[in-house]
Amino acid sequence: MKKEPGMAYNTKTLNRIFAVLSVVFLFVVIWMVMDDYIRPWKKVQLDGLQIKREATLAKLSEVEAQIKPEEVKALEEKIDASKAVVETKKQDIKKLEEKLSDVQKKIYAQNMYVGSVGSNKGAYQFNYEHAVKFNQTSAAIKYKVELDKYKQLETDAKDARKSLEQEERNIKSEIAKFSADVDQTEKDLKSLLGAKNRTLIALKKTDKDPIWLMRNAPFIDYLDPTIKIHQVVIDNALDDRYFQHVPKVDRCTTCHVFADQAGFENQPNPFKTHPNLDTLAVGVSSAHPMKDFGCTSCHSGEGQRVNDFNSPAHIPDSEEKKQAWIKKYNWHEPHKLPSMMLPLKYTEASCVKCHTGVERVPTAAKLNDGRELIEQYGCYGCHKIEGWDHLKKPGPMLTSIKGKVKNVEFLKNWIWSPHSFNPLSKMPAFFNQVNNSKPEFQKLNITEVNAMAEYIWNKSADYKALDKFTGGDSAKGKELIEKIGCVSCHQVEGIDDKYNNQVASRKGPYLTGTGSKVDADWLVTWLKKPNHYSKETIMPSFRLTDKEAGDITAYLMGLKNKVFEEMKFEALDPVLRDQILIDYFSQFSPVADAKKKLAEMTDDQRNHELGYRSISKYGCYSCHTVDGFEPDRAPIGPELTNVGSKPVEQFGFGIQKDVPHTRHNWIAAHLKEPARWDIGIPKEFGDINKMPNFYLSDKEIESITTALLGQVSDKVPMKGRKNLNANEDLAEKGKKITNKYNCEGCHKIDGRGGDLVKALDDPSEGAPYLVKQGHRVQTDWFYNFLKNVHPIRPWVKVRMPSFNFTNDEINTIVTYFQAEAGQVTFEDAHQKITWEPGEKEAAKKLFNELACTSCHTGGFSKEEAQAPNLFYVKKRLRMSWVEKWFENPQAILEYTAMPNFWDGGKASAVPGVLNDDPKKQMKALTKYIFEMGYDRDPEAFRKE
Repeated sequence: MKKEPGMAYNTKTLNRIFAVLSVVFLFVVIWMVMDDYIRPWKKVQLDGLQIKREATLAKLSEVEAQIKPEEVKALEEKIDASKAVVETKKQDIKKLEEKLSDVQKKIYAQNMYVGSVGSNKGAYQFNYEHAVKFNQTSAAIKYKVELDKYKQLETDAKDARKSLEQEERNIKSEIAKFSADVDQTEKDLKSLLGAKNRTLIALKKTDKDPIWLMRNAPFIDYLDPTIKIHQVVIDNALDDRYFQHVPKVDRCTTCHVFADQAGFENQPNPFKTHPNLDTLAVGVSSAHPMKDFGCTSCHSGEGQRVNDFNSPAHIPDSEEKKQAWIKKYNWHEPHKLPSMMLPLKYTEASCVKCHTGVERVPTAAKLNDGRELIEQYGCYGCHKIEGWDHLKKPGPMLTSIKGKVKNVEFLKNWIWSPHSFNPLSKMPAFFNQVNNSKPEFQKLNITEVNAMAEYIWNKSADYKALDKFTGGDSAKGKELIEKIGCVSCHQVEGIDDKYNNQVASRKGPYLTGTGSKVDADWLVTWLKKPNHYSKETIMPSFRLTDKEAGDITAYLMGLKNKVFEEMKFEALDPVLRDQILIDYFSQFSPVADAKKKLAEMTDDQRNHELGYRSISKYGCYSCHTVDGFEPDRAPIGPELTNVGSKPVEQFGFGIQKDVPHTRHNWIAAHLKEPARWDIGIPKEFGDINKMPNFYLSDKEIESITTALLGQVSDKVPMKGRKNLNANEDLAEKGKKITNKYNCEGCHKIDGRGGDLVKALDDPSEGAPYLVKQGHRVQTDWFYNFLKNVHPIRPWVKVRMPSFNFTNDEINTIVTYFQAEAGQVTFEDAHQKITWEPGEKEAAKKLFNELACTSCHTGGFSKEEAQAPNLFYVKKRLRMSWVEKWFENPQAILEYTAMPNFWDGGKASAVPGVLNDDPKKQMKALTKYIFEMGYDRDPEAFRKE
């Protein structure tokens, strides 16, 4: 077709083009709308709906199986029969209903009359009071007569109404009798079928009927859909969005549809019920309900992002899971997101940001293990971590090392390779790592080690041991180590495996090769009086006799490491020493000046200077007290207080391609092999990574990584935190002290610790469980006991040590137990016992009939005691606790041999005493024991 006048193009051709484009645009719009409508999370909800339907059908079958058809039929027949009876009484019911209607009309009329009379009474009441007030005597008399008349009329009218109301109740009662059987039977039937009916209602909600389809159809689903995003706004936690803290928005339950519903525990994710639903999290009655804490408060991630599996930034916790996710969800590592989800195995890390200022977080076993490992390995020594400032340096003091170890040769070999001497050493390895194992670097390291050892040895003060080792019985020493409590802190080479494997304490060093390491005189002195060598030590005194100390020394000195003894460390190379020093001096000065400075120094001065510089380089002063280094010198490592929030971009991955670029993977890889980041990168000797290798196990790495990931800078509102009350705050301060001295190594304290007991066949042979100890013992007694230990249970072989506590520490410990138990500080142990008539005689009878002295022999006979001395109860225990103990001893200490005489307070211990009243009997016996008690404690053990 020709172009029309004035047209640049052929109109017919343009129409065809526009038609095609219109169709294309139509399809694009439809595609866009459907792509927006058909979102991946909707399929998850549809699958969840089907799972719920199947679960509901299964429950329906279960409920129906419990219903007996014959019972249903019998009730239905009874209803029909009762209704038939009611039908025969229809005329009688009708007459009663007519009568009821008539009475109700009369009640209505009577109500109107009562109101009218009451209104008149009120009017005359007002007139009468007005007349009296203004002394209108004649009017007052007139109004009084009318007032009294209407008062009487109101009283009579109300009585008449009451009679009518009673008649109404009687008629209703008569009518109800006719349908009583029907109502009761229908109620019984409803009760029988109630579970089924409720299940059917739940099943109805899973139907995909036309109404359901309409509610969820495109363009209409904005009105009232059932397939929709589920959202919770959390005020207890905040998100940092471009420097603005806003409440968290979680939409996780859009896909995790049954997270807060019981019954789906065996379903695969995302349809699984959250673990510990009713206790830990998500459940309404749990410690962290969904409406208050949501999901990302603990799991992290982008909870507001909902589209597909990748949107919330899921992170796998293993390579196997990663590959499975890639295959199933096309998973890819999220980038440039403010918060990625914690891998499941690290979830406990999130507890730290809310549970601040506590030693342990309830139910967070892995996190607690990680924090304990950080303390054991002394990470806080090299790295500042807020909240760990109260701990002493993790390594032993080196200011008197010359009096402890045998020679400087041992010191050199130990610094060079501590794990070749002690495989369980907590001292890490600085040398022979992948980044410093080149021959030229090793020669320089050998030079540094020589200088460090010589510096420490020469700066060491002379130490003279108090005692001389004169020999001992090694077998008896081994037995003492196993029995008195050494294994609560130490693993020891050669002792019974159950102590090293079951107790497995790492609080103190693993004792191996001791005879190749320390001086025997030093060891026997250390065992008898540890603080003579080190004022800082937490090692207590077990009040060993000279023979006991000699026996233990004999055993430990018999532990030899012959290979280590024969090792000869390569001598210091002066040329290499000078080379290293010139590198140090020339960092801020010209090389010529550095050489001149070196030339002015003597040989000893050069050794001393390199030793000082090397100790500074490797940060030995961070863990050890070293003469010449100020105690408050900043630790060598970077601060870890907020390492869990450190941007991934700031972690140095080097050129390592096998470590995924995530925070947790870097931390785990760094703990596994700190020197790995230098692999493949040409570095000068002075620039290589100096973080030592602790040779941690995979389990330890996972626990420590969990703890470090919890060190975040997240802002948590006050209402979202676990805010300690006054008693909890006091208790946590005390726990810091008891953890410092490893009290839980021997004692099980309110369900925590007590590892030593694991190795004993009979728990009563170990240190006693401390259950609500603040209620059990009196405050002043407890304070004095910690200062001056005295005997309580003479049959127990494990010894309560004498610790070198300060007064503040003792006060803090005592206050901790008192606050944890919610008890008053002092209880009058000298209060006068007052007796009711006949009560004391009854108490004596109870004491004799129950044969208390058969076990509590102390002060009564010379037989071996099987229970504490009752004469010292008065100063030690609280009366209220003793009564509670009598009521049910096993409820307090499950292992106790104390009989449950009163059967939990429900039975009389001795028939006929105090009217068989258990409470009166327990109170009387408590009074008797306290009245007989001494006003003093047993003679204290010698302190050392």
